Amino acid sequence: MLAPLDETPQTRTLRRRQRLWAAFVRALARAELVLDRVVWGLRRRYGRLGPLQIVAYRSFGTALRVSVRGRVLEASVLERSLPADTRLVSFRRMLRRLHSRELPEASVRAQLGPSAVDGRTDDEGYFELPGAAPELPGVGDWKTAEVAVVAAPLRGFASVSTTVEILVPGAAAELGIISDIDDTVLQTYVTQKLKMLWVTLSGSAFTRRPFEGTSELYRALAAGASGHANNPVFYVSKSPWNLYDLLVDFMDHHELPRGPLLLRDIGLREAPPLDHKSAALRLLFETYPELPFVLIGDSGERDPDVYLATAARYPGRVRAIYIRDLGGKTSSGAAAERARALRERALGLGTEMLWVEHANRALSHAREQGWVR
Repeated sequence: MLAPLDETPQTRTLRRRQRLWAAFVRALARAELVLDRVVWGLRRRYGRLGPLQIVAYRSFGTALRVSVRGRVLEASVLERSLPADTRLVSFRRMLRRLHSRELPEASVRAQLGPSAVDGRTDDEGYFELPGAAPELPGVGDWKTAEVAVVAAPLRGFASVSTTVEILVPGAAAELGIISDIDDTVLQTYVTQKLKMLWVTLSGSAFTRRPFEGTSELYRALAAGASGHANNPVFYVSKSPWNLYDLLVDFMDHHELPRGPLLLRDIGLREAPPLDHKSAALRLLFETYPELPFVLIGDSGERDPDVYLATAARYPGRVRAIYIRDLGGKTSSGAAAERARALRERALGLGTEMLWVEHANRALSHAREQGWVR
């Protein structure tokens, strides 16, 4: 990671506090893990299994190898948003999303064309099944696979299956698009924590709003210069997997390009060596080593620094970085100076970083570069 531009005594104090907080979270994670294992041990000994639900996440891969991802939950706790939902109904649906009851140690099988891949769910009910997939059925760049729960460690087990969508970019793809979600696509007010909490808990896929011009920008980038490139779009967010159905319905409702979502687990678990977004970017860049990327984020958190670190790690692979300037904060003062320094650093890495208040500015730049019609 490149050295921060804003290393001051206040920043060093903040980082020390963050390290203390991380140590506290690790202690809670260990306590939670012990408690979960005790509860799960009792359930295995005395419990009985109710109806199961597989939440299949849009997955991705190449023509030779894919990875099927999802989660196994007990009972049908997830309720999709409806256009007629009131805020109270949306709030109730959100509580059900956050109060999921996962099934660990379940045996899961993915049917990848003529071959099958077996695996098990982890402590939080998640599974990831990688396998060779040269003959997957499907239309265009979207392939399908069947995934089923074939065994579970509790009495009362009944098999359940579902279909998972898998994105396999075709030879016509000219570049990839990786986008943040919160306050980049979806207005979440991430810099206003109380407002963000209220909007998240009481909103639905049909009441939440995208930023103006976002759908047009993403559709143009996906179509590419040829108009039919089918450039792959990936959405990376720190939002929890519990919100997966809401985010997918939101994107479909506002006609954003279909693409895999890379979200995170909100459970108290040991932190990975990389932060979530950096790890997701590394996975995508290494899955598609021949593909250049456009990275899209916002100025509310660490997107500029994370994206520049990615540009440094993969020279020549980042065509441009578009940063949504929330509230026009880079027009003057220290924020403007920081934006200028970040833009200069981007140029030194062989890419451009544009701070934009409206998606039209990014679209105009992409058109000037010949990436869209």
